[in-house]
Amino acid sequence: MHLGSARHVAVPLAAALLAAVTATAWTPASRHDHVAASATRPSAAVPSGRYTDLVFASAARSTAVYATAPALIGGAPTTLRLDVYEPVGDTLAARPAIVWIHGGGFVGGQRADMADIATAYARQGYVTFSIDYRVDRGSRCQAVQDGVITDPRQVARCAAVVEAAQDDALDAIRWVRDHAERYRIDTSKVAVGGGSAGAVTAINVAQNANPTHGAVRGRIKVSAALAVSGCNYDLSSIDANDAPISMLHAGGDRSVPYSCAVATVDRAKSFGTIARRIFYPRESGHGMALYHAHRVTVDASWTAFLKARLGLP
Repeated sequence: MHLGSARHVAVPLAAALLAAVTATAWTPASRHDHVAASATRPSAAVPSGRYTDLVFASAARSTAVYATAPALIGGAPTTLRLDVYEPVGDTLAARPAIVWIHGGGFVGGQRADMADIATAYARQGYVTFSIDYRVDRGSRCQAVQDGVITDPRQVARCAAVVEAAQDDALDAIRWVRDHAERYRIDTSKVAVGGGSAGAVTAINVAQNANPTHGAVRGRIKVSAALAVSGCNYDLSSIDANDAPISMLHAGGDRSVPYSCAVATVDRAKSFGTIARRIFYPRESGHGMALYHAHRVTVDASWTAFLKARLGLP
């Protein structure tokens, strides 16, 4: 995701952008109702290594429409799709889910970008979902955050696309719960993850879904968030009701400032929320390239984190 450099995290322009986002985003609406999904079903015995190792030889992919939302430019109805990855041969009655969100600086990217990680975690025994969401190819979030562009129209445009990404991700999470029976999902065990802009969105889902700082509504609540090169640009949104997070970040990241990632973890921990850091201060990788460079270490940390946070055997 491209949302600024370390020297501009606290500049007034960035603050104005954040104010615009938080003033308009994530208010109660019909797209995210308050009714919590309920049933979880008893499961068969879990095979040894599930949720840690690639215990399934393959994963099957299918595609579904999860929402329709107005385009950010022009307002035309936009069909939003997700890919579903299920472990082939799995007989477990109720399975944990992970919703993956691709990067692309809020100007591009596609759900296929997360196919590799979605497949891998499906082979571990999760049902995984990789979503498309609305982007704005003409937005200039990097330049806005860097202070290069100060036009209020561009500031508002960037705020709108960041808001839309979170709103779409929340719709996807609600859709997963609404279709739990079909995909044999344990609705109490839903996580979210992403890279770059997708990581920013995943963190917003985990930390910004309760604008009044109350309890997060059941159908959009997640139990854990995984973030590769993301952070929360609005630290005031963090509170004790947020989901646990595990963040991967490089100290020399030129797109999402390391200082913001550190501040996100520290702020979450100050409220007693579990926040794990997998930080490489001397490196400069970003997004899924950073993940792939340290995949073995990161996956070992994330699988342990997910098992603990989702209550998996």
